[in-house]
Amino acid sequence: MSAVVAIRNATQMLTAEERHQITGLIANLKDKYKTLNSDARREEQATKARDAKRTTLLKKIHEILPDFTDEGQSYDDLKILHDTAKSDLKAKAKEDKRRENLEKKWNDAGFDGDCPSMSNDALDAHIKSLLKERQDEKKAKKKLDAQILADANKRQKIFDKVSELGLKPAPDSTLEQLQGLLTRHNDAQKQQKKDDAACKKFRNQLDKIIADYPLAGITPPPYDATPSILEHAVIEARRLRDAYKNAQKELEKTQKANERAAKKLADEKKKSDDKAKKLLAKETGEKGPNKNKYFQLFTKYITQEIENGNIDSSLIDDAGGKGKYNSKKWAEMDDSQKKDPTAPWNLLSA
Repeated sequence: MSAVVAIRNATQMLTAEERHQITGLIANLKDKYKTLNSDARREEQATKARDAKRTTLLKKIHEILPDFTDEGQSYDDLKILHDTAKSDLKAKAKEDKRRENLEKKWNDAGFDGDCPSMSNDALDAHIKSLLKERQDEKKAKKKLDAQILADANKRQKIFDKVSELGLKPAPDSTLEQLQGLLTRHNDAQKQQKKDDAACKKFRNQLDKIIADYPLAGITPPPYDATPSILEHAVIEARRLRDAYKNAQKELEKTQKANERAAKKLADEKKKSDDKAKKLLAKETGEKGPNKNKYFQLFTKYITQEIENGNIDSSLIDDAGGKGKYNSKKWAEMDDSQKKDPTAPWNLLSA
């Protein structure tokens, strides 16, 4: 129920006792009427403003989307629609500009044919791929040209080198042929150096064996003998050296055996002669020579020294007796001292 109907119904229910309050109610209604008129005017103005704002927004939408149909959408919905359309329009303009730039990039690059019809992303990737292929081809060509120049310089350098070595290469020789020629020359030089070192080593070994064993029957090879011949000559020289040494050892053995046999015969003869002399001396009563008269004179001298008190008897005891004392003192002297004619024990025989 509206407020107006309620007031109308309440008016019918007024009583005589309430008549004095009707004047106040009428004043209140008049004030309310004024307030409602003011609110209505404001609402009308707001509605007009909203309608004008919506109409303006619709015009903006139609500028972007001419086929748009107004179906009474709210202002907020229209605002979202306008923002989306404006964003899409801006994005389209950006993509159109990008397309223009990509087509210019295609034309400036000078690729064959018209710019292909494809999406901007695909066209951009396609152009980048073609540019990279072109760049790679340039790099490969530059590298190949540099390699060709380097090979040509290298060939000339090797050609000059082999020419200086007197190898006389063909003028049209390739780099590989020149390298092969130089490699063979260097290998030959290395082999020659190796052969010279081997010849020197084997020659020195051979010369030393011949110098140390000149009687071994070693025949030196010619001066220009190869390392192989010299090596076999050293092996043969060592064989002859060892055979000579073994022969010398056998000869030395034989000589020593002969010397021992001769000495044995001489010793046996001496013994036999001494025995015969002793028998003869015994038969004739002749005394043989004193075997060690110097030592006997020395012992006699020591005995006199002990008796005269010149040698302390404790020294004799410490030595283990007079015999050992005599032997110890006698061993301390050399042969010249023992046989010295001025020695006191030798004066005893004077």
